[in-house]
Order: sequence, then C-alpha cells, then structure tokens
Amino acid sequence: VRSPLLVMRGDGGVTSMETFRSRPILTVLSGPAASVAGALLHLRVTNGIFVEVGGTSTNICIIRNARPEIRYVTIQDHPTCIRSMDVRIVGVAGGSMVAMHKGKVNRVGPRSAHIAGLKYSCYANASQIESGDLVMISPKPNDPPEYAAVRCPDGTTYAITNTCAANALEMIPGDDYSKADTQAAKMAMKSLGRVMGVSYSEAAMSILLTSTYEVSKTISGILKEYKMRPQSTIIIGGGGGASVLVPEVAKHLQMKYKRAPHAEVISSIGVASSMLQDELEIAMSDPTPELISKAHKEARESLIKKGAVPESVTIDSSYIPEKAILRILSVGSVQMRAGKNDDNKDASSGTNTGPVAAFESEEAISRTSEITDIHTDQISVEFESDHYLVMVGHTTKRKLFGKKPKYHVLVLDRFGKTKLDVPDGILFCGNKQETIKKLEILLESRHSGIAPPVHLIDDTKILDFSGLTSPSHILGAIRDELEDDASVAIVVEL
Repeated sequence: VRSPLLVMRGDGGVTSMETFRSRPILTVLSGPAASVAGALLHLRVTNGIFVEVGGTSTNICIIRNARPEIRYVTIQDHPTCIRSMDVRIVGVAGGSMVAMHKGKVNRVGPRSAHIAGLKYSCYANASQIESGDLVMISPKPNDPPEYAAVRCPDGTTYAITNTCAANALEMIPGDDYSKADTQAAKMAMKSLGRVMGVSYSEAAMSILLTSTYEVSKTISGILKEYKMRPQSTIIIGGGGGASVLVPEVAKHLQMKYKRAPHAEVISSIGVASSMLQDELEIAMSDPTPELISKAHKEARESLIKKGAVPESVTIDSSYIPEKAILRILSVGSVQMRAGKNDDNKDASSGTNTGPVAAFESEEAISRTSEITDIHTDQISVEFESDHYLVMVGHTTKRKLFGKKPKYHVLVLDRFGKTKLDVPDGILFCGNKQETIKKLEILLESRHSGIAPPVHLIDDTKILDFSGLTSPSHILGAIRDELEDDASVAIVVEL
C-alpha cells in the first residue's frame, strides 16, 4: 500500500498520524462525520437531516445550506474546545431489542442484539423460529429480564429486533442490506403477538412505531432549533439499517426521503473522499494586517507539513469578534508518493479527491437558489477560480422613496459547499489593482473611520478582514496577501 495513513476527524476532514498522536480528541464523532462527508459529496444535499442507522444506535446529523453544522463538542455535560459536527445520538437502531411490560411493548432499545451477543431472529431458519418459544432475557448480567427473544429447542436464542419487525411487514426492498427471511421474521412476530394478544403484523408495527417515535422526536427538535422548514428539508437514510427505520420516520414527519446509494458503506465512502483538514483558533483581541497574514501563512505551512499538496491548499478565515479569535480552516489534497497512473502521467502532485464531480455553473445556480430563495433567473456566476464559485442573487430592497438593488453574495467551493454567505453586499471582481482601487473608493465614500466587514476571495483563499476596522489596514492587508497578477473578488458586507 503506497498511500499515507490518515485518520478521520469529527469535523469531516482527515488528519495525519502525527496530529492524531498529539490530539486524539479530534476524532470524537468521526464515525458520523464520515457518513455526512459521503452524503455531502455524493448526494449533492443542500438542506437535509442525515440519519445513519447502525445496529445499536442511530446518529442524526444536520446539513444546512450545503454544509454540516459544526459545534463545540460537549461530552457528558463537559464542554470542550474541540469543534465537530453537531451529531445527536438515539439509542435505537436496526438491531435494537424489544423490552416488554405487562404484555405490551414498553420500549425498543437501548440494548441491541449486538450488545447481547445474539443473532437476529429474521436471519435464522424459519423452521427453527417456528419451533422456538418466546422468552424474556437479560442482555447484560445486571439488566432486568424484560427483553423478548426466541429460544429454539437446540438452546440457541435469537433476538427480536427492529429489523425483524420491518422484514415481517415486508417493508425491506429485495436488494437491501437489511433484507432477511420474511417467514422467519413473521414467526418471531407471531410468538410476540401471542403474548400481546395481537396479530404478528400488529406486534411488528408496535415495535416500529415505538422506535420511529424516538427518532422523529429528535428530528422535530432539530428542525425547530435550526429553523429549518420540513417541506424543503430531505431526510437521507444511511447505515446498514437505513431501510428499517428511516422511511417510516419520514412518513411520520411528512418529509421527503432518500436512501443514500451504498448506504451500508457510506461512511467508508466519506472517509475515502475527505480532504486533509486542520482548524486553528488564534486569540487576537487587537488584529493587525501583520498578525493576520502571519496566521494565514502558518496555517498553510502546517497543512503542507502534514502531507498536503502545496498547490491544493485553500485557506478560509473568519474573525469572531465576540470571542476575539481568528478561526482559520485549511484544506488540501493528500500528497501521494511518486507513481504512474493508468495514463502514464506523474501522479505525485495530483489533487484528485476520488470520483466526485465538481459543480458546474448550472448546478451552482440551482444550489444558490435553494439556499437564498432567489429565482434562478436572478442568479449569476460573477467570479470563478479553481476552487471557488462566487454567486450573486440580484434582488431589490425597499427604501423610503422606492426600491434599491440588493445583492446576495454566496461563495461555494467546487464541490458545492457554502464557504461564505452575505445576504446584502457589494462585490468587486478583477485584477489586484483595479479591485483594490474600487474598494478604496467605496471606503472613502462612506466618510467613516470604521470600515465594514470585508472578505477577500482569490484562487486558494477566502479571508475575513472584519477584525480590521481601519480602511487603511484592510487595504494594506489585501495588498500583502495578493500576487500582482492575481484575479480576485472582494465582498463588502452592508
């Protein structure tokens, strides 16, 4: 194997073994992050809830405006300084067992067949399950004996799970990863139904309704928290148990549903497609052009040292005034060893990230329309580089005596992820000298010593100079960042 060894991070990127050894906590929630990375790159999701159903738990992640929600991680009420994808974990999944109380389904999970060390009833032989008896077991030694299972004459015990219920109701497509013997599943549900005094189908539906309620409740809270509209948000199913729970959740919430292709290995696809990534937060109570430029260069050099191809490195920075920090995200492709590809070309400096097609103009316009709620006829591509597309939505805003043009500026990377969103701004595009001159004229016309937030976009950088309030500092910083022949876009927030 000639590839470098990399480790998935919780924010959707990968990192080197050197960083993993020094900061292993960066890999917290890396499993769900890998799945979301796969969904973002391969499903072109703009607004969605990614629901990954495993055997024991279900991970729920938020994709909003073409990017995952990132937050500081809290672990059992302990806040950390580590930023990762916002992941909600529900203790119910494809292999969750059924807890009974007084002849009724009391709950499903958090114990699973995997925790109990049992096989699913639906994957057994139907004749075995038919000759078995329903028993109540303790999945772990200290658990109460309240979980339903089928014990066969030979002593083998099989768990009754969500997957068994879905297969008994013939809800699983024939080519699905969770497809099992429907007869075996029905026999297990009949055993449970006799105890409950209902048919096998009612017993199975009782299990699924109990499970989907827990997942639906979590998703409803997310939609409310993030002010996402159910009618414009899609639920994406991933994981081996996607078809077991997610379609029913979507039906319950009256939302659109899509199953991720290769759902059972979507996390592996996400890891393989992810870019080398690093994030720095630098305390900067009194930003200066020199400090900002130095921080950008350090971030770039750090990522190159970790194996990124120099020409592939992009830098996105944002200033967080309430915390007085400059946050810098550096992303790059992995440096491969020298070799020859099928076309007999040198593959040592390529920036290929796998079989992921870059966004073209039409697709970028469509995504911009989804994010901004502006019709596609009013959206244009104003600036393009190897890494970024700068989109502008042309609308109007009401003034005292009429209307005035309003420009919604949205910057997407070449894979459609939102990098900058300015609902009301001014955009200057061109070479270094002419764009700086236009910015200088604008800043002088404001007759104010305090400059508005300014963002710089060139081939490899999106830099936030909102920490600099002096017009002269902003102009100086931009001059220092750009090569003389650079094509550039400057966004000013109004």
